Amino acid sequence: MTNLQNTRTVFVIEGYNRYSIAALTGALDRDLPDAPLAFLSGGEKLGDQLRSLNPAAHSHIVLAFSFMTPQLPRILTSLESLRPRPANVTLVAGGPHPSGDPLGTLRLGFDVVVIGEGEATFPALLRRIFADEPYTDLPGIACLREGQLVRNRRPPWVNLNDYPPFSLKHRKLAAIEITRGCPWACSFCQTPFYMGGRMRYRSVETILHWLRTARETNGVTYARFISADCFAYGSSTGRCPDDLEAVEELLRETSRLMGKENTFFGSFPSEVRPGSVTVKGMALLKKYCANDNIVIGAQSGSNRLLRAVHRGHTIEEVYRAAEIIIAAGLKCVVDFIFGLPGETEEDRQLTIQAIHRLTRLGATINSHFFYPLPGTPLARSAPGAPDEETLQFLRALSDGGHAAGRWQARLKTLTTAPMALNTVV
Repeated sequence: MTNLQNTRTVFVIEGYNRYSIAALTGALDRDLPDAPLAFLSGGEKLGDQLRSLNPAAHSHIVLAFSFMTPQLPRILTSLESLRPRPANVTLVAGGPHPSGDPLGTLRLGFDVVVIGEGEATFPALLRRIFADEPYTDLPGIACLREGQLVRNRRPPWVNLNDYPPFSLKHRKLAAIEITRGCPWACSFCQTPFYMGGRMRYRSVETILHWLRTARETNGVTYARFISADCFAYGSSTGRCPDDLEAVEELLRETSRLMGKENTFFGSFPSEVRPGSVTVKGMALLKKYCANDNIVIGAQSGSNRLLRAVHRGHTIEEVYRAAEIIIAAGLKCVVDFIFGLPGETEEDRQLTIQAIHRLTRLGATINSHFFYPLPGTPLARSAPGAPDEETLQFLRALSDGGHAAGRWQARLKTLTTAPMALNTVV
């Protein structure tokens, strides 16, 4: 029997990975409740923080990173701060970027990558490491063997009801993930390619259990949810609402438990696909929820480009969704991506025209710039740096009070794209 008290699992915490860390910590609460955990901030001081834990006093330390592609520069800084790395420290990477590019991630200096879902794989990996047992045959991981990539088959898809959505023990709380996977397979998105093309659901009963327990033990006062398409919750295909019975049950019971003023649905960190916006859905939200906005993904004003990236909707559906949301007395926040691969001048002008039409309706625009993500069909495409005319348009949009989000920060991220991609591809 491994003495877990002589080990330490250390999560590297960043603002962007708080949801994944909450889920992984919850999984360890279930499967390795006696494993000592620590939480350190990434960046140039990570090495000093690790050394303050006195690595020599432990048989094994696992340093766990979860990150996305835009965070690569920060990850490189963290790795550099660890040098020289103690021999008993194992570096484990997971999350969207490592899942999409396990070989490039391993070449950065990581010992093992957890691909896709981590709730089952990560505790199993820790058991192997702490027991000094080989893990190269473990489903769901990738590693190097004599310089060659070993990538094992994935384990069965996780049943969300089997795992806590967060950690009560370590107070790593987050919005509850109510769906996982996506059937649409948009060319720029990683979700369907490493979380599956079929939407899975956490049951209403399970959601209420964790909300109730979090309120009683940790004083949590609100309910927020994570989903790529909230109003498709419980649907038979995951592509659009069936009759919204499951959504109504979830909202009714959550509102009854937490209070309408503390229940939020379809707003950040979630969104709603245009085709899932209905008059009935908005009525449910107004009846049971407190949020004053809905986030929908348009991505382009060009139907040609929407077809090319397999969005599965038209710009006309976006207009219809915005009209329904605004008629219900809610704010409509619409996401667009500039610089998608294959975007022409005509496509760009159609997007600008669509934004003008939406802002006249009263919508707010959340602008992004295309960033190639590993593991997607567009992984080797060039980042979508906008031209000066587009930047002037976005500045005017902001000055007019029609822009949401942090498009300036997203623009800055593009400057790191060539370095990040050259590092791992």
